[in-house]
Amino acid sequence: MATDNTNNRFEELEGSDYEIADDQPDITDWEIYDSMGDYIGDVEDLIFDVEALKVRYIISKLEGYELDEEKRVLIPIGLVTLKEDSDEVLLTEAISSKLPFLPDYDGEKITALDELKIRDVLTGTAEHVVEVMNYKHTVEDDFYNHSHFSDTGYRRNPPGKDGHEKGEIM
Repeated sequence: MATDNTNNRFEELEGSDYEIADDQPDITDWEIYDSMGDYIGDVEDLIFDVEALKVRYIISKLEGYELDEEKRVLIPIGLVTLKEDSDEVLLTEAISSKLPFLPDYDGEKITALDELKIRDVLTGTAEHVVEVMNYKHTVEDDFYNHSHFSDTGYRRNPPGKDGHEKGEIM
């Protein structure tokens, strides 16, 4: 019997019953640039974790690259810095150069293997390749306790209370 390793805890913000918390920026439709000022694409939507109520990925079509066909990718939220005065999302050159190698996001459910492929492209160690081949996602693991999912560059003015209202995500 095949194991369904789909991560059902993810939703796209658009069309969901959730909204960005008032103290967090809604970066949907912001432009994405690398540190050299080269245009990458726009933030099409955000993928959030319904259990943790945190944004995990940005969905973007890679428009600033010469690719054979159109490609949408998931960019881990911890890799971005926000430039709120101009509604821009910034990535380092080291990360932006790897984006064309990310797996194509087709809008379907995201599996643990999909997430590990993303991390593999962005970290690329031999040890990680073995991890990708053998990984089984569990709720108890600490996959999201990684710099790729740190919201320090995304958050602004963290709330002074323990959490947000129901339906709000960070």
